Amino acid sequence: MALRRTAFTMTELLVTIGIMTILLAILVVTVGGVRETARVASTRAVMTAMSQATSRFREDTGYLPPILDNDRGLIDAVPITDTADGDGYPIYLSQMQGWYSYTSPAEYLIGYGDQAADGFGGDPNGTANRPGIRNPGSDGVWGATRDPDTGGLVGCSGEGPGPLATRRPASTGKVLGPYLELKDESIIGSLGVNEDDSTQWDSASIDPSSGAPKIFFPGDAGYDRNAPKVIVDAWGTPIRYYRRAYPPGNPAGSFRTTHTPLAGINGASQSWQYRPTLSEFIALRPFEIEPSQATDYIFQPGGVGVGWGDFSEGGSEIKGDPTTTTSLQAGEFAFLSAGPDRRIFNWHRADYLDRGGNDGGTFEGWLGHHPGRVLEGEWFADGRGGYCRAEGWYQAPATEEVNRDNIREVSQ
Repeated sequence: MALRRTAFTMTELLVTIGIMTILLAILVVTVGGVRETARVASTRAVMTAMSQATSRFREDTGYLPPILDNDRGLIDAVPITDTADGDGYPIYLSQMQGWYSYTSPAEYLIGYGDQAADGFGGDPNGTANRPGIRNPGSDGVWGATRDPDTGGLVGCSGEGPGPLATRRPASTGKVLGPYLELKDESIIGSLGVNEDDSTQWDSASIDPSSGAPKIFFPGDAGYDRNAPKVIVDAWGTPIRYYRRAYPPGNPAGSFRTTHTPLAGINGASQSWQYRPTLSEFIALRPFEIEPSQATDYIFQPGGVGVGWGDFSEGGSEIKGDPTTTTSLQAGEFAFLSAGPDRRIFNWHRADYLDRGGNDGGTFEGWLGHHPGRVLEGEWFADGRGGYCRAEGWYQAPATEEVNRDNIREVSQ
């Protein structure tokens, strides 16, 4: 008489467990991939809406939102010169890599401030502000950060009153915006601010995983209703806003193709013609470019000699990688998300091992190295040829392709 088996053998049990483990792993990977795909799609949708909102702002005011620092102060464009540092790197091109804003989109597209900040919003001391702004005027920021006597910008070294203290917005007249409709409040966060002054950005509040400023949301311990606001992507990282450079003090102006740049500090006369494009910003260049969209961008100081693409080493005639896109050459403004890895590397379009800034080390001996201030995270252009840093340096490990997953929205 045959015996009836009532249980799995050890081999069958192990095989079953192995199959279930594999299926579970596939499920986890699939679900994770779907989640990331959804986040990318969500971020693209937000950035497209921001682009459309920016165009509507320009229709009302006559200019694109200007570049603001993390204290919501105005930053004029970096002066175009042919000067270079001791190693030959163009000073203008290196400084332009930091000429973007985290705070401009929320400031102009939503208008979250009170009457003292942007001319609308109800009681300056109230507990809630209505979105919208009054016309910012010709300088783009309600007279803020400009010295009333000289008309020049208040510098980043702390001279004069702070940006919000100098604002003189009109409290009457047409209300503009909001240009961006918020269907999800979670895309708005605040920067960290100093305990003693909620109008001043806390430059020590840097997210170590991304190198960008830390962002706080309602309910977080560091959230401040009056702090500068930013629009974030689906991973909670602030979205950068870029625009073409404009003549100092004139956000409605633009440089003609026949523009002759300012003379450099060496006093050499200049006859070369140059017009800024979005290709100046290396982080905006895609990691991979379709051949039909590819073109070259070269900054050639003085219009002669060695030209520069990005800041990786290259041949004797062109330094670095000049590859860019036709859309960046023609575009007027752009938004940039760091994507799933939350990181952006400003100095190379693609990875170059053992090149400056992409060897896991520091920028010492390379462009941008400022002994004693590298870790302070306070650099941004002051509009008068000086340069202060708006965020901390992020060193990319040599094996990481940091910019591959970045998300871009480039608009005319």
